[in-house]
Amino acid sequence: MRKNLRNSGIDKKLVDDVLNQNEQRFRLKLEKGLSPARAVENLELAEIIDVQAIQPLLDNFYKLTHIPIGLNDLKGNVLAGAGWQDICTKFHRVHPVTCRHCVESDINLSSGVAPGEFKFYRCKNNMWDAVTPIMVGYHHVGYVFAGQFFFDDEPLNYEFFRAQARKYGFNEEEYIAALEKVPRLSRESVDTGMAFFMTFANMLSQLSYSNIKLAQLLEERDVLVNVLQKTREDFDRAQEVGNIGSWRLDLCNNVLTWSDENHRIFGIPKGTPLTYETFLSTIHPDDREYVDGEWKEGMEGKPYDIEHRIIADDKVKWVREKAYLEFDRDGSLIAGFGITQDITERKRAEEALRLSNIYNRSLIEASLDPLVTIGSDGKITDVNNSTEIATGYSRDELIGTDFSDYFTEPEKAKEGYQRVFQKGLVRDYPLEIQHKDGHTTPVLYNASVYKDESGKVIGVFAAARDITELKKAEKALKKAHDNLENLVEERTGQLEKAYNSLKESEKSLSEAQRMAHIGNWEWDTLTNRSYWSDELYRIFGLTPRKFGLPYSEALNYIHPDDRDYMNNAVKRALNGEPYEIDYRIISADGTERVVHAQGEVIFNEENNSIKMRGTVQDITERKKAEEALEKIQETHIKEIHHRIKNNLQVISSLLSLEAEKFGDEKMLESFRESQNRVASMALIHEELYKGKELDTLDFAAYLQKLAADLFDSYNLGNSGISLKLDLEKIHLDLDIAIPLGIIVNELISNSLKHAFSAEKSGEIHISLCKKESFTANDYIPGPCPSCTGKNNLHYILTVADNGKGIPEEIKFPNTDSLGLQLVNLLVEQIDGYIELKMDSGTKFTIWFRNPET
Repeated sequence: MRKNLRNSGIDKKLVDDVLNQNEQRFRLKLEKGLSPARAVENLELAEIIDVQAIQPLLDNFYKLTHIPIGLNDLKGNVLAGAGWQDICTKFHRVHPVTCRHCVESDINLSSGVAPGEFKFYRCKNNMWDAVTPIMVGYHHVGYVFAGQFFFDDEPLNYEFFRAQARKYGFNEEEYIAALEKVPRLSRESVDTGMAFFMTFANMLSQLSYSNIKLAQLLEERDVLVNVLQKTREDFDRAQEVGNIGSWRLDLCNNVLTWSDENHRIFGIPKGTPLTYETFLSTIHPDDREYVDGEWKEGMEGKPYDIEHRIIADDKVKWVREKAYLEFDRDGSLIAGFGITQDITERKRAEEALRLSNIYNRSLIEASLDPLVTIGSDGKITDVNNSTEIATGYSRDELIGTDFSDYFTEPEKAKEGYQRVFQKGLVRDYPLEIQHKDGHTTPVLYNASVYKDESGKVIGVFAAARDITELKKAEKALKKAHDNLENLVEERTGQLEKAYNSLKESEKSLSEAQRMAHIGNWEWDTLTNRSYWSDELYRIFGLTPRKFGLPYSEALNYIHPDDRDYMNNAVKRALNGEPYEIDYRIISADGTERVVHAQGEVIFNEENNSIKMRGTVQDITERKKAEEALEKIQETHIKEIHHRIKNNLQVISSLLSLEAEKFGDEKMLESFRESQNRVASMALIHEELYKGKELDTLDFAAYLQKLAADLFDSYNLGNSGISLKLDLEKIHLDLDIAIPLGIIVNELISNSLKHAFSAEKSGEIHISLCKKESFTANDYIPGPCPSCTGKNNLHYILTVADNGKGIPEEIKFPNTDSLGLQLVNLLVEQIDGYIELKMDSGTKFTIWFRNPET
């Protein structure tokens, strides 16, 4: 057994001494009257073991593992122990109730553990204990007890222990301080320790039983040797799995021993003579002086727990070393035990994390936008330099304060922050930053939550985009828009006068219609007799008579093409459905006239038809008047389109004159873009004025004219930029044509302004077709948010160029570009779908439908 304890990490000499002394003292007990014939079940643990011999072994084990240990008999008496915590000795074992809990826990909760096994349980004072039995023969005489401790992966319920301190009258703060000192152990280390305790308990059991049953000594010792060997193998395997080696230094015998894992870590073959110089030679040259100094200070009593580099197998490794040194009464070092852990991978991960943090911080600081991280309590946790500039406060002044304090509307800022937690993000939320000196900066606030490794939301990452210049541009555009509104309002007044004049004409015509002849009639369906008014006879060109014409005879005066139509209306009326229709008649003198007829059926209580009555109005003159009015309206509408076109051209000219007052290139460009937009609308009304259709536009002809005007506007007649048109003749409703014209204006203008470098040739390609004409290789999108599916989109418009493409900083469709924002809004207005491709230049494809389709 002693042979197999070698290199186990346990003080072999101490174990040998304990076993020898225990055996000798037990022999003395036998000689002094403890008869071997005495029944084993009548022996108590205190009579079997030598507490004085075992106590140093328990102390030594506690120094190595920090696991509290004790030997208890079956009555709950603690015979020997090491590592007892203040929470037990100063509190639980002092108070009568908690002391009773300890004893009851030791006796009751630890019962039922089989030999060779161990059991975890929470004592009645709510801390973890572990126990394995001590057997003599087949009789239970005591326990090896480990505790008390907590597992390092479980949270402590401090409120429970505070309540327990108050319940038993302990000083709360001293009690919690003692609680903090209770060991936090990993489950692996406790399992390993309990494996040793089970072996230790078995050793005690076997030794005690062998002293009583000397004949079984050899067999029992062989069993103990096998158990220790297995423990040794498990210990070596645990070191290999954890990359942790161990060493022991015996200065009394001048012996230094290493575990197998320690040899592997340092790259020194087993069997190599081990000295301090051998160890020091493996240290990295840059760390050698540091390690030597720490070891020398450790020999004087300073704790030895360091990290440094070594060179093993021509590779640089990082190791952590921790040593437990033993000194004699004179303070001289006599022995030591230590561990060496290979932490190379951890160091690599830490270095990678450090470099990643530096890189991420550089990106954050490079941003021109203020960036802020905010905790769940609304307090700022970090900022970048742009935030310091925007607020006028330093990073140290900002961290820990409420983020909403730096906005002109703190409550609105808090509302946006809460929205981030509800929805996960916020986009383009308008706020104003309040600078330390009082000036404000308008920003668009964008934020999203960020989470820890477990997915728990721990805060918000926010960015603020300065929109000062955008506000200025909007203000200038609003001023131009207001001027435009005034002009439009003035012209609208003129148009209203023209419209009122037209309404007066309609009123006169309406009065003339009311003066038209109307005759009435009744038909008794039971007797088949009818009544006609004199005016009705006049309408049909007949001489009035006493009774009206029978229905079958009256049908003969209906125009042959309208006879079935009229007859079916009467049949439906007899089933309860009144009618109101227009049809033609042939009067007695052969004149064709148009009448408006109404009819209904009267039913009796049994729901049987008894009478039918109605009116017939001669609307021939009204029909003629309506046809004449329709021609007049057509003339008026054309005149309106002509006037709107003229008014829009006046507005365009005013914008041009207004633009001459500004020297700022961006402002001139804004006016120029507004002028082009007005011109695109004016061109539509010009095409309508020229065309035959009043409410639809030949969009292909319009696109040809619009593209030519834009090329002239940008003076590109002699440049290398060419225009290619591939247009089907398609007529579009005005509600589609006007927004679509502005969209094309924006896209062609963008290509002419930005797509081509100076003096570089290129091509702008515009195509318009029905979806059926689109090539099979072209992509047709799936359902878009504004429509039920791609089958609803019947037309495709493409504006493309082979220029240098849109810059990467412009993210379509979420862009700050006013023109592209207008394009997106107008596409949404016509319930269309837009797609951008940038394979070789820029290509915008728009799918849309015409309401008439």
